[in-house]
Amino acid sequence: MTVTATEHALVESFPFPFVDDTYRYSTNVEPAASAVETAGGQWGETVIVIDDEYHDELRQRAEILEADPSRYAVLPHMQPAAWDAMLTIMRELSLAQPEQMRLTALGTDTWRWENDLLDIAQDFSYGDSTSLPEEPLRYITSQVQEDIALLDQRSGSLFVDAGLITFAADWSFGFDVGMSFLEIHGPVPRVRTEGVITRAHEFLKRLQPHEPYRRTNWTMTIGRRLDVSTERYPEWGPDREMIGNVDDETFGRLVHLRVEVQHLIRLPDSGAIMFLIRTYLLPLEQLATVEAWRHRTAEVLAELPDDMADYKGIIKYRNRSADWLRAAAPTTPSSRHPGLPRWPTTPAEVDPSAAAFLIVAVGHDPLTAQVSRTWVAAAEIAAPTRLLVLDTVEQETDRRALVAALGEAVTGTRIMIAGGQYDVLVALAAARAAGAIADELSSFVTDASDLPLYCAHCRHTYRTTGVPGDVVECRGCARQVEIHSHHSATRGAFLASAADAQEL
Repeated sequence: MTVTATEHALVESFPFPFVDDTYRYSTNVEPAASAVETAGGQWGETVIVIDDEYHDELRQRAEILEADPSRYAVLPHMQPAAWDAMLTIMRELSLAQPEQMRLTALGTDTWRWENDLLDIAQDFSYGDSTSLPEEPLRYITSQVQEDIALLDQRSGSLFVDAGLITFAADWSFGFDVGMSFLEIHGPVPRVRTEGVITRAHEFLKRLQPHEPYRRTNWTMTIGRRLDVSTERYPEWGPDREMIGNVDDETFGRLVHLRVEVQHLIRLPDSGAIMFLIRTYLLPLEQLATVEAWRHRTAEVLAELPDDMADYKGIIKYRNRSADWLRAAAPTTPSSRHPGLPRWPTTPAEVDPSAAAFLIVAVGHDPLTAQVSRTWVAAAEIAAPTRLLVLDTVEQETDRRALVAALGEAVTGTRIMIAGGQYDVLVALAAARAAGAIADELSSFVTDASDLPLYCAHCRHTYRTTGVPGDVVECRGCARQVEIHSHHSATRGAFLASAADAQEL
């Protein structure tokens, strides 16, 4: 299976939210701007993230605002906070994307802002509304993928008095503007009786400038739809019924785990609190390619209390989601296609408990080089690491080099192989022959168009292009042979036999 760069990036940067096999509401805050390692990759190194979805999400935001201006509001007393938020975000963008975004001081309260990704160069005077093409909060939210809410603190309470929210998860910013933090969270089950919302409120009031925190929140969404606001319920609400009538393949493709990374920042000049809310979506079919995520998400959904599942709007398909994930085959032979390897769409995580690493990169695919470099960088931190680069294990010299490297591997070595399907299967078979066990082996296939074929008649094994069911000519005996859906991990090959056997 060939993985696209977009799919790889979605998994690698996904902020998987579950730290246990059960889930309950909690404040779950931690200091921001530090990397979080996951089973699929890494996230969280910067407060604001610009990724491959940047231009598309900004286009969606503009369309939503044009159709519904109530998604943006700044109450009059929040104008200073809006300027404070804009400058704070510009500073964070300069840290996150220094090559494309720059904030330069020109004088007292005079600045130049440059965003090369959007071809913007703007001089402005802080606090002077005439120096920008639009209001400061509106201006900066057209350049970030995060939704933004600004909370004013007065009389011992917090009030949502400004913001721009285009990617709401079943709530209405236009309705909530001016409400207190405690009032907005009133409908959430359990948070009051268990004291969660009160603790969160007190924590927010104690926030200090220059000490950002973050937390995650999650739900599920049908389709890759960022805007599931209350205002648009007639458009997305029927999906909750529809999804119960689709086949399993469509179900895994349409149902998404939806995670919000919420950054909590006390603004230095105004004292307001800024919520940055970044939304990430990952379909179950991609989530299931990371085995640890597949298992844990299934457990969380199966155990989730009904009142919480109902509030999140997933109660109608929560159980099917758990069942789908439990039935999804891991990255070994697929239960839907017995005998066939099912390759992961994201590289395996480096095991920090390994005694050593042997990383094998076969072929010239740029993705092979990228994956092997990522493995090496992580492995070298944990244990002695060797990188073996080969053209193809079809060549005798390369195969001998591989066998020699495997023979030198000590007990506890993790062997990680990246390349095309033919090379990976042959290399895995060689590793097993050298004594490696399943827990010591990881692989990532960049191109599944070729495979090793074993002819049942001449006992010849060779590389061919095709998939099970195809008919090809055997190089050894010149027969027309059919590739069967039957793979031997020991041989590292697919079985083939005469295509005309039934006629004979």
